[in-house]
Amino acid sequence: MNLKIGDLVRFVEEPIEGHITSIQANDVIGVTDDTGFEIPVLKTKVTLVHGNMRMPEDELEESVSTANLPFIDKGIFIGVAGEQKNGVAKFYIINETSFELLVSVSVLSATKVTGVFGNLIPTHDYAQFYMANFATVGKWPTFHIQIIQHSKTLQPRQQPLNKEFRVKPLDLINSKERVEMLNDKVWLYELDKEEEDIGLDKLKSHFISHRPNK
Repeated sequence: MNLKIGDLVRFVEEPIEGHITSIQANDVIGVTDDTGFEIPVLKTKVTLVHGNMRMPEDELEESVSTANLPFIDKGIFIGVAGEQKNGVAKFYIINETSFELLVSVSVLSATKVTGVFGNLIPTHDYAQFYMANFATVGKWPTFHIQIIQHSKTLQPRQQPLNKEFRVKPLDLINSKERVEMLNDKVWLYELDKEEEDIGLDKLKSHFISHRPNK
């Protein structure tokens, strides 16, 4: 049985259900139940109930036409949802832009990667790409995220996004922000924020302007 992080499973020999939050050695998986505890169990001792990753191919209501709305070219985020006391953290790619996003997310391990999510995220939509347990936040992986922005209308050329991302335990001290499309509050990380290029000329100007008067 091909199990992955985020799947909802039921124990064969006990009345327990939960989501897979880790893949361990020797065919063992970690399952987090409603109490927030991660329980190690052999893969052969669970059955798949259903995956809970929301995918773009899921049946969606027909969206309202946006032909006459302004084109939004910024607003790609990672959102981490969940309550620390409840155990399960859910990771989302949130697309507030007018682009369709072709997204690939992998987990970094030294110089190699393992893909955990790859799909199309429609305009003004989102997709869950990972789950983890808050109890192991210090061991959460580093993600390698690649995103291509696509539009059928004439737009300035966009460079693909190529980011490494990791949630640090201290990040969870910060306040959550409400995301209406999720109907939830999340820790929010902006992926397409323009990074200021501090060149030599800017550094030189900075030091000259801050030079003490003699």
